[in-house]
Amino acid sequence: MAKTVTISELRVDQRLQDEAFSLKEFEKKVSRQGKYYYNILLGDKTGEIRGKLWSENVDSSLESLTAGEIVSISGFIQEYAGKPQIIVEKINIVTNMAPEEFLPVTSRDRSKMQEDLESAMNAVSNPYLKQIIDLFWKTDSNRDSYVNFPAGMYVHHGYVGGLLEHVWEMWQLSQPFLNIYANLDKDLYFTGLFFHDVGKLEELNIVGATIVMTTEGSLNGHIAQGVLKVQSLIDQVPDFPTDLKSKLFHLILSHQGHLEYGSPVKPMMVEAMILSMVDSNSADMNQATKHIEKQVDTEDDFTDYHKQLGRSLYKGS
Repeated sequence: MAKTVTISELRVDQRLQDEAFSLKEFEKKVSRQGKYYYNILLGDKTGEIRGKLWSENVDSSLESLTAGEIVSISGFIQEYAGKPQIIVEKINIVTNMAPEEFLPVTSRDRSKMQEDLESAMNAVSNPYLKQIIDLFWKTDSNRDSYVNFPAGMYVHHGYVGGLLEHVWEMWQLSQPFLNIYANLDKDLYFTGLFFHDVGKLEELNIVGATIVMTTEGSLNGHIAQGVLKVQSLIDQVPDFPTDLKSKLFHLILSHQGHLEYGSPVKPMMVEAMILSMVDSNSADMNQATKHIEKQVDTEDDFTDYHKQLGRSLYKGS
């Protein structure tokens, strides 16, 4: 089966016949008239679109559909609340297509970003910090996940290679601070930066063709998972200094900057303050640029309102 149309190409009144998408949500509802239907969310590399499927169009064998499945859709596009949605007439599971065709991927060169971060790893001179970095990075499964995982589901860097891109952006944004403030502990700072979101590898997973939240992620969150991961690495290094561990944990625990953003403590070290700033800078800029890109072809000078950023964005010419 070949994919012939993308979500970005869909237009109102367009008909679809056995077009493949990833199924991101599939939720059974009941109308005011007592009629069952399904709210669905479909995705591919170019975006997402919501849809509605009446229960009489669902074979009983498909009622157990879950997020992550690749499905073929027949139906038509209509406008609802000012946005296009798919009215699904037929849905079937697809088993002969690669999930990579449906997942968005970083537009940056992953090999170059990996090379830049490995150069920074090699520059770490503190023997204890160097050991935990090496223990993590030289494990193939860890390295492969770090290079390919998203950094989030929806808010920022929510695509294949997103975690690597986020950390790489933060490292680039850090350079002026490292040049201006010569007394910073650069080894500690880089190690904290490198591991600050390592818990995302436990919080998120790629299932089929969809990025999903794991049970551990829902229960514990990525900050707690990150501390646990780093502790497991420290346990393998004899005589790891207690004060160094406390400082490193502080960078991870405080990297979101504010208690209301999920950090259990506020940054109380200069290295932690810089880390939380560049983390926010990378996340905000990713949201802004991606939001503008999605609406670059619309006629308005400003984008739609962006909930997380709390504003509309000027697109210019």
